[in-house]
Amino acid sequence: MRYYWDLIKHFFVSNSRHGTHSPFVYDLAVNAIYTVSRVHMCHINVPLGFKPRYKKLLLRILARMEKEEVAYFEQTTDANVFWIELKETPLRDIIEAVRQGKLIVVHEPFQTRKTKRIWQQLVQSADVVVSINLFHFGILIYRKEQRKENFQLRYPFWR
Repeated sequence: MRYYWDLIKHFFVSNSRHGTHSPFVYDLAVNAIYTVSRVHMCHINVPLGFKPRYKKLLLRILARMEKEEVAYFEQTTDANVFWIELKETPLRDIIEAVRQGKLIVVHEPFQTRKTKRIWQQLVQSADVVVSINLFHFGILIYRKEQRKENFQLRYPFWR
């Protein structure tokens, strides 16, 4: 029940592209999140069985950011994007990966009270410069050329 309250709250406090004051995140919003491209995207390697319901949106975002491979966090790989479940991954390991320049995609950060608490700790970490909260997933990024900002973007998943 708390999950649905968090979803309703997210809808009312989140912004569209017009409430975004970062050129980097605004570009992602305009060209990947709110625009459904009919053009064939570049190929992005994903793990076998990778089928979250937001897969198309995530791949558009990663294509816009020119990323090439998504890997599960537990795998040792040269991927620069990791997909994680907060219930299974230690906080310090996530922060260390962000510090190393990895882009972290967090699956369902509001799934339970525990995952919500961990998400909030990650967003507050000094090593996470940009966090993008789309409710069903979140993105954590270290960008040395940007000041620390946390974005909550609204996205209709029924599209």
